[in-house]
Amino acid sequence: MQGYGRHYQTQAVETASPAQLVLMLYDRALQSLVQVQQASLPEDLEFVNRELQRAQDIVTELRLALDFEQGGTIATQLSSLYGFCLERLIEANVRKELDPVEEVRSVLAGLRDAWDQACIRSDELVGQP
Repeated sequence: MQGYGRHYQTQAVETASPAQLVLMLYDRALQSLVQVQQASLPEDLEFVNRELQRAQDIVTELRLALDFEQGGTIATQLSSLYGFCLERLIEANVRKELDPVEEVRSVLAGLRDAWDQACIRSDELVGQP
């Protein structure tokens, strides 16, 4: 059954629009952060480390994907927010503290919701369902 789930997930990624891929990245990062918050320290230390690194990798990818020419001030502000998130994730991993994780989760959840709304408005403008 796991193979089917991976196949479905792979197909969803391969057929997603760039905007949908960004949503998927936000969702996966948020999933990792929630899992970290639900983990038991110090028993789940390896799991927490892996999920925090996964979130860092995703935030790094989001930051690298920014187009500063077209994005202008918004891209610069997003880069700063992503930089803040990366610093807090690293701090959380080094110190094994959950407060920075909640800060990052809150920032990413807000960005994810804003992105989702922008995608909905964009689809409405071009007449897509």
